[in-house]
Amino acid sequence: MYIHQCPECGKQYSTQDKVNRVKCPYCGAETNVSYSEQEPNRWEQFNSQQRQYDSIDSVFNNGPSGKSRGIAGLLAILMGGFGLHYFYIGKTNAGILFLMVAILSCGILATVTTIVAIIQGVLFFTSTQEEFEHKWVYSPSNFPLF
Repeated sequence: MYIHQCPECGKQYSTQDKVNRVKCPYCGAETNVSYSEQEPNRWEQFNSQQRQYDSIDSVFNNGPSGKSRGIAGLLAILMGGFGLHYFYIGKTNAGILFLMVAILSCGILATVTTIVAIIQGVLFFTSTQEEFEHKWVYSPSNFPLF
């Protein structure tokens, strides 16, 4: 593969064969070309794109604790009445309490715990990773609510 740079538009393109004259696929200019036999470094291009995406604060990125506020939020919204989000963030006492309320109340009080869990899930999604870790994961409380 041979890399060419168009002198008209400045864009790079490649050809399979070594040729003396090419037509730029971008602007259509025909020129005598100078070419190098270097193939573009695809690994460097991938790494630069990956660094760009890693710099974006995604809700599903794991924090220093290894816990993702996105996963915790989904667990709270979808299965929060059973306390699964508390088990995920390491607050097993609170998880057991939510689970026991759901089982023993036959669903009567489970609606209250489900509403609390949905609110917590929304809070997980709207907080930063640092706030999530401080308020929920590293909190000394065994039962952090809001």
